[in-house]
This record gives sequence, C-alpha cells and structure tokens, in this order.
Amino acid sequence: MTVVWLWLRAHRWPSLVAACGVMALVGAVFGEELVPVPSLAAARRLSVPLAQLLPLVVACAVGLHSRTPTSLFRVVPRSAMAQRLALVCTLLATATVTCLLIPSGSIALRNTFGLSGIALIAATVAGATRSWTLPLCHLMGCLLFGTRARSAADGVTGTQWWAFAVAPESDRVAAILAIGCCLVGAAVFIVRGPQEESVVDHGG
Repeated sequence: MTVVWLWLRAHRWPSLVAACGVMALVGAVFGEELVPVPSLAAARRLSVPLAQLLPLVVACAVGLHSRTPTSLFRVVPRSAMAQRLALVCTLLATATVTCLLIPSGSIALRNTFGLSGIALIAATVAGATRSWTLPLCHLMGCLLFGTRARSAADGVTGTQWWAFAVAPESDRVAAILAIGCCLVGAAVFIVRGPQEESVVDHGG
C-alpha cells in the first residue's frame, strides 16, 4: 500500500484530485448555468451548460499529469508500458469520478474522455506541459465552427460530426468519436510515452 501511495504521489495524483474536486464543486453549484456559445457558422447563437465546458479543464489536468516524474522511472525494472497503462487508468478513473459528480454527467463524461484522449496525443507529440493546447484548440473549433444550420426556414441548428464537445447527449456519432479519441490517445501514450521536454538549467 505504501508503494502505491508513493507511486501516486510521484505522479502528483493528489494535485489532480484537488483540481478535479474543484471542478466537481463548480459543476455541482453552477453546472446548470447556461453559457452563450458564439458560432461563426450558424445563423443562431447557442447556449450550453457550464458543466459541458468543465471537461476541458479536467482533460488539461489529465494531460499535465501524464509527465514522467523523474528519470528514475526510466530505469526501474518494471515495464515502462505497464507503468504508463497504470497511469492512464488512474488518470481516466479520477476524471470519470469527477464527471459523475456534476450535472449532465453523461455529456461531461463523453467530453472528458474525448478531450483527454486528445490531450494524451498532444503529450506524446509535444510533451505533457503543452498537452493542454490541442484539446483547447479542438474545443474552440467546436464552439466557433461546430454548429450548422439544418433548416434555413426555421433556423434549427445542429452540430458538425466532428464537434463532439457541443453535441447533444443523444448524439451517438459524438459519443463514438469521443471514445475513439480516448482509446487512440491512450494507446499512443502507452506505447510511446510522453515526449521528453528539455529542462533549462538556471544554475550558475
């Protein structure tokens, strides 16, 4: 048990729990508040619950906590892929619990899985400290370009197939795409691990 706790601390899991706890609290209190969503592609502006946007913060936290703690983890006798698998499972499990504590839990869970997968891909390509950039860009793209007019006559709007972050709960394509992003991101991360990032030495 002590070894497990030390492993969790080495990966800064307590700080992830703290961040997710704050997001769960904000979602529980303000999750139903509607946030106006500008769209350059729709004739009508949309509004989405705040709880639908909180997964971005959770996904960014997942990406930031995917960094290898120290160089010691590269030389331990355990398999690196096994350790990364355990890390991904721990990060996603923590994010899942967070989503279940806020309103619109199914939408939040879908968005968290999808954006977390994108964050893990970014961590693999650019490093954990830059992993937040790709999910942020994807969400901004969903908000700005993810809606389309389905009927010019009545002004009814829908979402683009790729914009799972702003899709309604019943959209199965969005759910499949989000799960696919999560699986691909997890698989790539487990196989390759986070991109090593150079450390600037400020010593004299």
